[in-house]
Amino acid sequence: MKRFQIAVIGCGMISKSHFKAIAQLPNAQVAAVAEILPDRAKETGERLGCPWYTDAEELLKNQPQVDVCLLCLPTYLHSKYIALCASYGKAVLCEKPFTMTVAQAQAAVDAVARAKVPYMTAQVVRFWTGYREIKQMLDAGELGELYLAYFSRCSERQVWDNTWLYDPENGGGAMYDMMVHDVDYMNYLFGPAKSVYTLASKDDTHCYNNVFANITYESGVKAVAETAFNMHTGFPFSMYAKVMGARAAVELTYCAGYDINQRDGALAQLKIYREGQAPEIRDLEQYDPYAAEIAYFLQCIEEGRAPQVVTIDQSLDVIRTVNAIRQSADTGTVVEICR
Repeated sequence: MKRFQIAVIGCGMISKSHFKAIAQLPNAQVAAVAEILPDRAKETGERLGCPWYTDAEELLKNQPQVDVCLLCLPTYLHSKYIALCASYGKAVLCEKPFTMTVAQAQAAVDAVARAKVPYMTAQVVRFWTGYREIKQMLDAGELGELYLAYFSRCSERQVWDNTWLYDPENGGGAMYDMMVHDVDYMNYLFGPAKSVYTLASKDDTHCYNNVFANITYESGVKAVAETAFNMHTGFPFSMYAKVMGARAAVELTYCAGYDINQRDGALAQLKIYREGQAPEIRDLEQYDPYAAEIAYFLQCIEEGRAPQVVTIDQSLDVIRTVNAIRQSADTGTVVEICR
């Protein structure tokens, strides 16, 4: 069995979930890390027992054995570093959101195509317990014709010792950091979005940190996504999904700790409602979705096939949709999504 050598570029908050996930996989190990902050780079490398760098290109030049680059960088840097890693012939797994703008996303798509390397955006909700079951139910026809869907993702304001997350152009706040998960998952369920209408408010960060997005899909499905970073102290990191169909309605409730890294002991419950029957409560398998996501990507590389659970074209379309949500919030109008 091949043991993939993974370089993790960016050692901030979300990298913690990825380091923990990689440690669970028998066919993967962290080969090196890169982090612009020297103290953090040194601490991480020494803790993991691997080489550490403060420059990603220096890592790529000095660690030719690396198979995969896992990007845990600020969103506005994604396109640049996807292109850099691809130019060195490395497979790339990049944290969400794919990019901030459609132009950046298209540049990343083009760079991956030129280099002909495997690529996947780490849209982990597609691998998450409960969400996988909803997708399976929908594909199996258990829900029937869909009436409406509602998704929510809320928490108190996240503080991770950075400034970019609440910069409207570089991080975008909750609209880009949180809502992008549900926009991606809704596209996964319902296909491409056709139009959006947004109700949103900005806070002192000048980001849209309270958002309701009403989305109509080309398939005819209508859905609402909610996100908020302003739920105040003590409100748990909470995810909720409700999909209503002619045959059944399904409801997913998930509550973690302060942020997504604090998943031990999380409440996770899936309920299914059918006409004339008692509600069905399904026990959800508990596993690390980040490990499942990385394992899937490595399997695709080993088998020489492009990832299908998350494709690069879907990732581009998610950014089109989120940008349309932002445009609708700015203008107060319905925005049609152009492709």
